[in-house]
Amino acid sequence: MYKYSRRTANIATIIGVINWCLNFTALLLFVAIIIIGIKHRRDLRDISLVLTYNTCFAALLTCLVSAVMTTSNLSNGFLTFNFTFCCVWGLLYDIFQCSIYHSYYLQAFYRLCRVVFYKKKSLVSYSFFIMLIIGQWSFSIIILLPPFFLKWYVRLPTDQYCLVPYTHAMAEMYHILVLQMIPLVFITSTYIWITVFVRYLSRTPSIVLATNQRQRNIRDLTVIKRIVILISILIALRFPSIIFMIYAVVVGQLYPLTFGIVGLITSVCMIFMGIMIVYITPHLLNNLCIFFTFRHNQVNIQRVTQQQIPQNMTDPTVAGRNLEVPPKQNKSSTTRNQNTPV
Repeated sequence: MYKYSRRTANIATIIGVINWCLNFTALLLFVAIIIIGIKHRRDLRDISLVLTYNTCFAALLTCLVSAVMTTSNLSNGFLTFNFTFCCVWGLLYDIFQCSIYHSYYLQAFYRLCRVVFYKKKSLVSYSFFIMLIIGQWSFSIIILLPPFFLKWYVRLPTDQYCLVPYTHAMAEMYHILVLQMIPLVFITSTYIWITVFVRYLSRTPSIVLATNQRQRNIRDLTVIKRIVILISILIALRFPSIIFMIYAVVVGQLYPLTFGIVGLITSVCMIFMGIMIVYITPHLLNNLCIFFTFRHNQVNIQRVTQQQIPQNMTDPTVAGRNLEVPPKQNKSSTTRNQNTPV
């Protein structure tokens, strides 16, 4: 076990607390997005929104696992009590993180089918993309099982959880390839394909295309562009991990605060990604605005009601009107009227 100096230990604790708070914030953000999706069940028939919720679900699980790992690091290291369990938890973290990046190329493929292969209705069917989502999760699990069986996951000398250390160059290169490079290459290729196709249609007057289809193509191209920008920013924000990996290979040991800093950057990435998902998905943004506006109106109505009830109780005119008792009729006069002969 790596021995911290007192100052380094204090810095690591501060980074861990900040990391946990950011993870919790990102967790709440993705929980809110998924709850809004469940409340608006009709939206789940929209393939693009289902793919977006798939990304949010992977991000939610990533934040949850990261929060547990950070808690283990700040407490007694409960994840390290059983080595196999510790390695499985590290594997889950990598699988969920891998699913985030790979879920984006499903979104890119959906845009490709809508623009280029729009005549083939089977490629934009709901059941087809549900199968692709299941396949994407299965693929993420399968490609990350070899590092687990090859025992690349170890208990980190500087932290209280298990991951693949940056000193293992081959393992880290494998992770960079399957987690980031494959989705980035696929999404970039899809973006180039759609761009070339749209420009070809605009330069070919003989091809008659409906106005709605042209507008949808432009809209899908804009979405793909934003996805490329988002993936590029996420990879750029993960660039410090590559620097720490090079440092570990050259020096032969990890920098003491390596995984704390990388975890902090990952938490920031999760928050940024959640905000960007809401920004690039207008329907989701509208649902969030409707939800919070409705809640705000409910709170205002309750406040007004609570203020009016005491006011009505203390208002003398209202109180007098409510407490006014009809005058009693004189019994003697009544009896006299009854005895008077007609």
